[in-house]
Amino acid sequence: MDALDTLFAHFKPAARMSFSGAVCGMLADGHDDGLGHLHLLRAGRITVQPHASRALHLAEPGAVLVPRSLPHTLTADEGNDATLVCATVEIGAHAGAPLALALPAVIAMPFSTLPQLRPALELLFSEFDGANCGRQTALDRLLEYIFICLIRHQIDAGVVRQGLLAGLADPHLSRSLAGMHENPQRHWTLETLAEEANLSRARFAEHFHQIMGLPPISYLAALRMSVAQELLLRGRPAKVAATRAGYSSAAAFTRAFVRSVGQSPTQWLAARAQS
Repeated sequence: MDALDTLFAHFKPAARMSFSGAVCGMLADGHDDGLGHLHLLRAGRITVQPHASRALHLAEPGAVLVPRSLPHTLTADEGNDATLVCATVEIGAHAGAPLALALPAVIAMPFSTLPQLRPALELLFSEFDGANCGRQTALDRLLEYIFICLIRHQIDAGVVRQGLLAGLADPHLSRSLAGMHENPQRHWTLETLAEEANLSRARFAEHFHQIMGLPPISYLAALRMSVAQELLLRGRPAKVAATRAGYSSAAAFTRAFVRSVGQSPTQWLAARAQS
């Protein structure tokens, strides 16, 4: 598996349709729900206004991806009904997943710049307009595919020059990232990671920091913590989460968790349950 697939193995992309229809005024979304959002504009024109950020405008059918929880509004242009299919999306942001944090806060792209999406969009809208059994499940899976394609486009287009998206696009770093993502529990060292990247130890450390914005071992530590948090949220015991994420013991995991999060795993889970 490649570096993106191995990351998806820990933080599975999920989508569920939340709204469909015409918007003749303003649609508010993403208010403290802890989820990301995907909006597909079938017809019309909309303005996307993220909280405390500049507005984005779609003047033709296209996609708006808000990968993390962020209050925002969608407003149809005056005298224009905008037709939307909207979904909530998840990719581990609640557990601090590296990919969720690496994506831009808001992505807006017309479908005309995404020809690879045309077959999926045709299937999605055909399914949406029909009344076949299993319709909701089919729509959700198609929305997940579109979600993945939008993430893939961000990597392939090279629009982000530093961070995980840039690392996934780098021919050397992608190999070391795939190794860490696939086996976070392995006893990785700078030497073994450099071997994966087919670079010298010094060149790898320099190149990784330049592209990713942090040292390799720091990235590995953050990855292990987010993998462990995701496992805890899925109901796995702390001992299991610690082992699968690469900690030497449950006690070592708890100490690292408190240093990173400021709470014990039990306290963190209790706070998540109340929010």
